[in-house]
Amino acid sequence: MPDHIPWLDIKGKKESIQDIIHPYFKPYGLLSTVSYYLGILCILLTFLLLIPAIMAYLVDGSLLLALCFLFPAALSGALGLCLTVLFEKTELYLGAAVVLAALAWLTIAFIGGLPFWLVRYYFGPEWGLTFVSAFFESMSGFTATGLTMYGLRVEGLPYSILMWRSITQWVGGVGVIVLFLSILVVRTGTVAHRLYLAEGRSHRLVPSVVKTTRRIWVIYAGYTAALAIILYIIGMPLFDSINHSMTALATGGFSVKNYSIMTYRMSGHSHALFLELAIMPFMVLGGISFAMHHELFIGNVKSFFKNIEVRAIFIIILIATIVMAISLGLTFDSFRYGSFQVITALTGTGFNTAPVGTWTDFQKFILTILMIFGGGYGSTASALKLIRVVIIFYALIWLVREQLLPESVKLPMKAGDNYYHPEEIMEVAVYAVLYLIVLVSGALVFMAGGASGVDALFEVASAEGNVGLSVGLTGADMPMHEKIVLIIEMWAGRLEIFPVLVFLTAPFKKY
Repeated sequence: MPDHIPWLDIKGKKESIQDIIHPYFKPYGLLSTVSYYLGILCILLTFLLLIPAIMAYLVDGSLLLALCFLFPAALSGALGLCLTVLFEKTELYLGAAVVLAALAWLTIAFIGGLPFWLVRYYFGPEWGLTFVSAFFESMSGFTATGLTMYGLRVEGLPYSILMWRSITQWVGGVGVIVLFLSILVVRTGTVAHRLYLAEGRSHRLVPSVVKTTRRIWVIYAGYTAALAIILYIIGMPLFDSINHSMTALATGGFSVKNYSIMTYRMSGHSHALFLELAIMPFMVLGGISFAMHHELFIGNVKSFFKNIEVRAIFIIILIATIVMAISLGLTFDSFRYGSFQVITALTGTGFNTAPVGTWTDFQKFILTILMIFGGGYGSTASALKLIRVVIIFYALIWLVREQLLPESVKLPMKAGDNYYHPEEIMEVAVYAVLYLIVLVSGALVFMAGGASGVDALFEVASAEGNVGLSVGLTGADMPMHEKIVLIIEMWAGRLEIFPVLVFLTAPFKKY
């Protein structure tokens, strides 16, 4: 056996490396705690990148294009191996899990964007993107937002690039950490539970967190396959059907067409209306909690329709559709386009069948409100989430009623079948205010750049709510600082802001 093995030397010196970067790599310190798990996620990303790489070689017929995916895959794998070897698997406290979630989404979006950048280097701007635009596209994909830097170049892209965009959204719709838990974690424990909470989830389908994540993926994959088959039967090409089903259930909105779903109507597709009608219910399903889907699958239909979020999503869709249809002229087309845009905005899907950029400020503002509301908690949708909207609505009624009663009478705050303490209402209210502060801050940047107030709020609400609808402000030629603002909005919105705040303040923590 040789006397000197470099790799073991590196591993043996990890304590001295950690001391140099003290205090963050201090035993049980923050970075030391999260690095191992970040490494596992990077290894998982390696396998995801192999899918478009194989497709680039076999379908697109380009080895060089395949290498544009293989190089980032190798980088991700090497980084993952280094982190898992240099750092030990330790107990993950909740604060560290929250930081890991924020750091993981940044890291994966960065590596996932490298193929778009490398393609530009080797194939030019028609297929590729600048570095910041590539990071934007990847963040938009993994956060299931759908805003794109490709604009009207989408239909000219190779199949492998289009598939990679759809994969990022399909995985991001449920969550990269949920994917990690469902594939690589064998048994439930404290770590699994805290990781599950860190990505903005709390509902369990079964007592085990790991089994819950696996059931989520089964339901998710089943819906995706069902929609793909339906779209193909109606007349959508197979590749289009697969991609649109992936991004519809993810409530992501990336399309393989320049004008999204509207392209089929514009091109004179004979069954364009039926394609729209097929996609709409699946967008709604994507915006409903997986816990409710589980209730539906086990035959508890009454519990599904009794759920306050499920009722809220249908009531809001009905009211908003009527309002939009009236504003559009009360014709068949007004209901057709109004209902689709209402659903895609509320669920955060981002598909469009009408040029919303040309709509009136009133119509845009209605869609903006819906994008702020968002879908169900524990679904693939983001934004405020309907349960928070419902709690705020009932809290207002509760406050008014309480003022009319004698001080000796204590009126409980109830929404649906649940009672809420004042502390819980306060948490919801604080988050709602914080969400609006982040929204307005981003909108002010766009307004400073010359955008109207309504357009600025619409675009930023679309990014923060991970929706993907656009009035035309988002594009490859937009100023770099506006791209960065939307990247931060997408990142913060997907993680529900607090993990991002914890991540940004973690370096200032005293250890």
